[in-house]
Amino acid sequence: MRDKEGTLRAFSNVCRHRAGPIAQGSGCKNVLRCGYHGWTYTLDGRLIGTPDVEGVEFFDRNTMGMVPLRLETWEQFIFVNFDCKAEPLPSFLGAIPPQTHGFQFAGLRSVERRDYVLECNWKVYVDNYLEGYHIPIAHPGLMREIDYAQYRTDTFRYHSQQFAPIRAMKTEDAGERFYPPGTGPQEALYFWIFPNLMLNIYPDNVSTNLIVPISQEKTLTVFEWFFHGAASEKTHERIAKAVAFSDEVQQEDMGLCESVQRGLRSATYDRGRYSVRRENGVHHFHMLLREFLESA
Repeated sequence: MRDKEGTLRAFSNVCRHRAGPIAQGSGCKNVLRCGYHGWTYTLDGRLIGTPDVEGVEFFDRNTMGMVPLRLETWEQFIFVNFDCKAEPLPSFLGAIPPQTHGFQFAGLRSVERRDYVLECNWKVYVDNYLEGYHIPIAHPGLMREIDYAQYRTDTFRYHSQQFAPIRAMKTEDAGERFYPPGTGPQEALYFWIFPNLMLNIYPDNVSTNLIVPISQEKTLTVFEWFFHGAASEKTHERIAKAVAFSDEVQQEDMGLCESVQRGLRSATYDRGRYSVRRENGVHHFHMLLREFLESA
């Protein structure tokens, strides 16, 4: 939240009294009041209201404010971190800011959110995202848009980038193309930031995909789409088509990931081998995962 001076802060949304919800929904407030017992906090986190606690010994409001969390921003995205010892955000973003300098983030507005629940482990979904190897087989619509021969994945310390040039237009597919050449940046960029954030940059929109493990074999994927000029009627049609196109790819991926999860249970499967050309992003994820698990 922002205070009256515009300072952006993040706090744990857990009341210091009995762990009730301090904030619910969104909007503008001068103070925040817990929805359980009415303890009240200022926008900079101080505890100022504690109904009916008179006579409580050794109680000091000054030590009972909301718990602040680390907050860093990049463009219009806000990142919150519970770990005070974690590396700063620029370490994880790495080369992403200069790699996306051609896209205009200013003025983007959130236009839609969709939550998908998959019957698979979260790492199966990340594996699938990190390679374009399956695109010719599983994504015919996406295959029409990109130049697969030039598709590549570059890995960095804490992120990877998949670079997908927009394919040149052919006469026979002019009516089927979603991104005709010349409509903006001539590539799609897919960024993965360890461990569970995806950033998809297309010629005319940005979408994010946050991966949240629910259980060993169930995963929530949260998609959000961002557009310029979201209020115009002309953009509404474009948004609807973009979301439908993205949903088509997501539905195809969901079927793949759930089939893979079933296959992983098979007594006949042990492990596979990486394609050096097409699965270096998957290998990079596995090495990072091993590094963090061994240091936990």
